[in-house]
Amino acid sequence: MQSLEQLSTRIVKYLLKNYRKVMLILLVVAAVLGTYALLFLRVNADITGLAPQEDPKFKDLIKYTSEKLTSNTLVVVLTKVKGKDHDKLASELKELFEKTPYVNQAEPFDNPETLVKYGMLSVGGGTVSETVRYYQSLLNVEPKTLIDFRFWRNTGAALHDMNKFLEEVVTKSGIKKYYLLSPDGDLMVMNFSMNKPMSDVKFVSEAVTTLKSIIKSFEQKYGIVIYFTGGVMGTYESNQQATKDFTLTSIISLLGVLFILLVGFGNVLELAFFFFGLLISMAISMGIIAIVLRELNIVTTFVNAMLLGLGIDYAVYIVTRIQERFNLEGVSKESIVHAFAENFRPSFVSMVTTALAFLTMVFSPSNAIKQMGLSVAIGVFIYFTVFNIVMPIAHMKFLDKFKVRQRETYVRFVDFVRRSKLLMNITILGTLVLAAVGTYSILNFSYTASSLVSKNAESVIAQDIVAQKFGQIGSSDVAIAEVGSEELQKTIEKLIEKGLISSAFSILTFVESPEKVTQQRSDIYVRLLEITHIPILELIFRKYGLYESFVSTLDVLKNVTTTEDLFKIMEKDIPSLFYKSIDGKNYLLAYVSLPFDLWQADNFKRFFDSMKALNIRTYGYSALFYEVINELVRSTVLVLGFVFIVELLVLLLDFKKFGKAFTILVLTVLNGLAAFGFTYLLGIRANFITFIVLPIFLGIGVDSLVELEHSVKYGRESIIKTEKAIIICITTTVASFGSFVLARGQLLREFGLVTAAGLIGTLFISIFWYLNTADKKWRIRAKVNPEQASGK
Repeated sequence: MQSLEQLSTRIVKYLLKNYRKVMLILLVVAAVLGTYALLFLRVNADITGLAPQEDPKFKDLIKYTSEKLTSNTLVVVLTKVKGKDHDKLASELKELFEKTPYVNQAEPFDNPETLVKYGMLSVGGGTVSETVRYYQSLLNVEPKTLIDFRFWRNTGAALHDMNKFLEEVVTKSGIKKYYLLSPDGDLMVMNFSMNKPMSDVKFVSEAVTTLKSIIKSFEQKYGIVIYFTGGVMGTYESNQQATKDFTLTSIISLLGVLFILLVGFGNVLELAFFFFGLLISMAISMGIIAIVLRELNIVTTFVNAMLLGLGIDYAVYIVTRIQERFNLEGVSKESIVHAFAENFRPSFVSMVTTALAFLTMVFSPSNAIKQMGLSVAIGVFIYFTVFNIVMPIAHMKFLDKFKVRQRETYVRFVDFVRRSKLLMNITILGTLVLAAVGTYSILNFSYTASSLVSKNAESVIAQDIVAQKFGQIGSSDVAIAEVGSEELQKTIEKLIEKGLISSAFSILTFVESPEKVTQQRSDIYVRLLEITHIPILELIFRKYGLYESFVSTLDVLKNVTTTEDLFKIMEKDIPSLFYKSIDGKNYLLAYVSLPFDLWQADNFKRFFDSMKALNIRTYGYSALFYEVINELVRSTVLVLGFVFIVELLVLLLDFKKFGKAFTILVLTVLNGLAAFGFTYLLGIRANFITFIVLPIFLGIGVDSLVELEHSVKYGRESIIKTEKAIIICITTTVASFGSFVLARGQLLREFGLVTAAGLIGTLFISIFWYLNTADKKWRIRAKVNPEQASGK
């Protein structure tokens, strides 16, 4: 202990003696790194970035989402088009978009690839051949049936429905096949496939920004309104919202922190010191993070606001002690030296425990948690270092501006209030009850997290508009995979029987038994030949250009000798039904429709847990999302254990007593659970983002307890000034995390509420529970052994 105090004394004397050189170096480093962060640090809100990139399972899922068109579409919704020339609108928009380097092509609505996305080929449970046989059977009637007019009326209605379907979907020619028109003629929908997958956030951001600028003049020219939606737009909006929320929360955090500091210290000059130190710290930390990480993911977008709340603590602690020394010893350079030496040990221990707690997260297999842990560890060290350099130098430079102050009455009032046994008992009971509720919330973890975008986002508005006109847009992106058609058939039947899916679109929709195609080839040939010669159907087929398709199908069947031949032919026309995994295996895909909303309640977890229990391979963005969440949860639990052990070791080195170190950690864990319990009562369930709060609380929650434990050694005056420092530190941190409540993304708002609740809980537990217990023990010890109690 003595050697550490001597070291801190030498450090502060060196800083004060060489302050010009030290400050110049600090300013140059901050300017360079801050500029680098502004130019090169970006936000990537794509969830695929959270997956462990080395894991073959995630590589395969990401490969699927990158290859399949179902995850690479920009849906364009044109409104107020009633009375307009729809063909002209579609033709001009198609030409404008396809000229850009971002759009591959407009997707016609007459191919299975597009129809899969809109659920048009996965609504019914029957196959194409069953439908054709039904129409064929209408003509195979006995003579006595001819006098049954009901039969012919039904036949006419059926043929009319088929005729109408062909007119609206299959038979569109020219530009008409590139758009869907609502029944009232006031809404058009077009699909555009992009040149790169939506996981490429930089490409998506550039593409959507460019296309949005193109449609501005197009909208004015025709007096229409255009919206973007679909997976590509969702990625763009999530990324834009995360970037905006990152900027907003950083600004609000800074303003909130400065306001609290002004109220807490009442000195504009010291407020200027805080602001200067925050800017320097922010510039250096974000610059280093930009060099190390290059980009922030959806978990690390709030790291800057988090660092503002955590880092300001080190400034508050040292300024509080400098003020106290000014009051006790007078305004002098020696007071600054003594304050620095007194503050260095507990502040250093606090920084080390927090930094190591977060640094431990780099052992997590999750990239998101790795990046967050590394970012915060770097930032905490930078803020500690900067404030312990800036604050002593700034106070010495403006020494003549300070004077001895009267003690703050409100701090003494707080010290009096915190001794209340009633408040202590309420805090203890409330913490235990809320911790029990929080445990329940965590055990009933919700996989369905809130959206990253606001409810009034453009993509959400567009989906609602289309849903009003068409009933729904798109279908579930879930695809199940099997190596063969027989296995695929059995899996589909099993899932339908269990009520997990309602129907599926796969090769079985076109060919009932692909494995028997060679044996049945002659039967299929004869059946198709008969169909093409049914008078009424032949007229319809010829009218809409389908007759030639049947003839070409007959030619294809002549050359099919194996199942593989059939699959090769089908894969050329419908590649979305086939997939080669990262290990080279070929799979048949079935796009499934679910009898429930996948993203409501606990359906998401129930469905994918069932798939895992049945050992059924699934693909799609939602399947990737499920695996990423599982990985985050596993990683968080693993990191929580690491952080607990690391902090226990650090506290043991500091206090030399296992019971004291363990007690501090248990209280911190209880506080984290209580925060989940409190927010659960507000309607916020634990999800994959808020779950990360647990190791964060363990990393930052011990600070106040460590400071208080050291303060009681120096008596009541030390306790009072530490209480003030803790109140200011926690309220500034609450202001930082509380700024997330103003974010438009619901996910960040929930994170902010959970964290703010935990920080307020830390204040109550520190002052009304732990401090009363620790202070009482030291007062009893002081009566027995005054020298030991005084820390000598």
